[in-house]
Amino acid sequence: MSDHTVMCDKSFKLLQSENRKVRKQNLDQLSTVVGDEKFEVSPDFMLAVKTFVYPCLNDGSEACRETAVQLVRTLVCAGCVEDIAPIVFVIHKRMGNVSMLESSEEVKLLYVQLLRDIIKNYEQLIFPCLDDIISILTKSILDSCPAVKKDSCLCAAELASATKANFHMVADLLIEPLLKAINYHQSAVRYTAIQSLNYVIMYSNGKQVPEVCTSISSRLFDQNVAVRLALCRVVSNWMLNLRDRYSYFPKLIPLILTAQVDDHLPNREEAERLWDEIGNQYINENEVQLKEKLDFLPDNLDHYPPNVKRPNLGCRTLVTREVLKLLPVIIRELDDWKEDISIKSGQLLCVVALNAENSIIQHLNQLLTAMTKCCRQPNHVAANHVRRGAEIMSYFISPSIYLKFLIPTMSDTEPHVGHMIILSGLLKNVNSIELSTHVKSIITFLEKPEICEVYDPLFKKYLLQVIEYVLVACESECQELSYELFKIYITVQSTTLDSFDNNFIFKKLINMCEPKTKEQLFKTHGEKLLNELNDSCDSWVVHSPGRDVLDKIAVDAEQVVLSCYEVYRQILTKTLYNLDKDPKFLMKMLININTCVDKDIFNDKQLWQILSGIVFPILTWRPGKTAESLRAASCLCAQIISKKFTCFDETMLNLSFPIFLALADDNHCKTRAYALDTLHSLVCAAKNLDKVNADIINNITRVALARLNDNPGNTRFKAINLIKATYSQPLPNDYLVHYEAHVGQLYKTVVIFLDDQDIQQSILDLLKELSWMKPDILIKHINVNVFSHKHFAQNLMDYLSDNLSQITLHNNITE
Repeated sequence: MSDHTVMCDKSFKLLQSENRKVRKQNLDQLSTVVGDEKFEVSPDFMLAVKTFVYPCLNDGSEACRETAVQLVRTLVCAGCVEDIAPIVFVIHKRMGNVSMLESSEEVKLLYVQLLRDIIKNYEQLIFPCLDDIISILTKSILDSCPAVKKDSCLCAAELASATKANFHMVADLLIEPLLKAINYHQSAVRYTAIQSLNYVIMYSNGKQVPEVCTSISSRLFDQNVAVRLALCRVVSNWMLNLRDRYSYFPKLIPLILTAQVDDHLPNREEAERLWDEIGNQYINENEVQLKEKLDFLPDNLDHYPPNVKRPNLGCRTLVTREVLKLLPVIIRELDDWKEDISIKSGQLLCVVALNAENSIIQHLNQLLTAMTKCCRQPNHVAANHVRRGAEIMSYFISPSIYLKFLIPTMSDTEPHVGHMIILSGLLKNVNSIELSTHVKSIITFLEKPEICEVYDPLFKKYLLQVIEYVLVACESECQELSYELFKIYITVQSTTLDSFDNNFIFKKLINMCEPKTKEQLFKTHGEKLLNELNDSCDSWVVHSPGRDVLDKIAVDAEQVVLSCYEVYRQILTKTLYNLDKDPKFLMKMLININTCVDKDIFNDKQLWQILSGIVFPILTWRPGKTAESLRAASCLCAQIISKKFTCFDETMLNLSFPIFLALADDNHCKTRAYALDTLHSLVCAAKNLDKVNADIINNITRVALARLNDNPGNTRFKAINLIKATYSQPLPNDYLVHYEAHVGQLYKTVVIFLDDQDIQQSILDLLKELSWMKPDILIKHINVNVFSHKHFAQNLMDYLSDNLSQITLHNNITE
């Protein structure tokens, strides 16, 4: 022991050396001695430490300061120090002044750790040094070194716990640095700062709680899961244990409720558990005031969201008390330009709705306005949460309350998808008994043109959802409104490609009929709907909803046209009589006719009425490219109709031939092609009736031969087929006798095209088929040598030579 004493005395004296290496060497020796288990610290030794070692805490050499701090820490932890003031004084001098002297991060960290050791081991000696320690921590918490910041936060928490009785006098000084540390970029520092703030607030006077709540709320959006969980636990601890905590609940409740919508499931579960604990404590502390509710209010409700635990009475009471303060914030932040805030606000709405239940109606008008505005952009992530909030609210709020806000709003302003999303959400889980008295007003409102004729596809989607939810809840009340529902449904579906058959609403409408068939549904409501369309069709344009409805009827409800043909024809007559209307609109109406004709629902008489009374007037020649295109479309319509006739009569043929013969010379290639197809159908029908005469044959020949020069070739092939059908057997009696020259000219003209590479094979086949009439005349018009492609002409010559006698004999028999 004496050896140690001699060595220590020498080392203490050498600590005053001007050589830093000597000082460092002797500090190391003292550290070695103190670290020896056999060494016993005497009062004289500690006096020497105070005299010679404490000044080294402020040594000019970083290495000396570092070793001195470590030596002092060893003595502090061993409980050998009797007076901590000199130590704190030196640390304060290095770190607590306005201009910090200490530049080494390692030494600063050691200073803070030394302070922590002092606080842990000398609680009873701290109070005289409290101001200096606070001064040190206010600087070190804001230090640029993360390790220093983190240990300083821990030191603040330990100081608060160690000086509970007096800490309230200085707590306010630490709050601002801690709030800044909470926003530090390293999550470990943020986590520690939140934990420290918990103790600082717990042992403060509480005046800073509102300011702190406002500042820490941003950490609810922290990217680190542990930070968010720490904040949740801190807030719940304040709500459970803070003095005068009820006065701070308006600020604390939004935080704990928001924690319940955390993205991380374990965090949400922990927040819900803590919230339940807070509610139970509130019940226990206010049992007298809540006695009546506890005795008479049911714990569970029959009409309640499934798979959701109802918050206890304490939780519901707390939210009800604060709902008037919570809702304005939610309303404001739903429209926040920061997406994450808007999303959290939407999520918070769901939690508030679940806890507040029917007390949420106190701000319902403004809340519904904010909700519909948020959902006006359905791609906004917050819209999904707002819709979920509406679904929760539907369990607790009567339709009579929210309908008196929503429906007038939609009537007074332009309805948009946000209105319909919220309305459908509120009706999704509605109580059928409460809704039953409002079914008629809802359906009547939705039937209005400004609602059911909105073009927005999303609006229509949610409108159908509203109808579906009403049908599910009150099917019997909807029975007498089946026509209105049918009209809404077919109007909404008119601009979609969806089929009727598999839709829930359509199936429900069918079940309202007797017998329960689709045909009966159309028969029951079709005529009334077509009559309404007939009343308004004079003013239709290409995008009129009524025209879309008529198209949908043609595509999916052709039975309506079948059973109400006269009304349908009146609509066509009114809409197509004025050819100066928008050509696109007229085209759409012609397409509608084509669709119905393709369904095979018209008889010959009806087909002729449409063709002669509606289509023929459009085929009249008028100048201009637009009229030309319209003529082509109507000619196609006429061609489709002509193919559907089962039998023509002579009057039809006599009226039709001149029109299509003229159209076969039209400037538009498609019109000519459609006209040739129609003439083909007319010729075949005339031959079946034996009504083909020489004039018809000669006129058809004229226009068909002219079309052989057409381009593109599609029309030329149609002309070839028409000639073939025209001169197929039988021909009128004596035609070949009186019109031999005509037949010869036909041969002469057609033979020329044997050299046309595009159609020469078809011309060869045609001439072979026409050769039965006058093969001897045909062969005279063929000179193989004049053709570029001699093999086609030679092929025809060989055919005629081989079959001439047989064809002539057959021709003589026929004549």
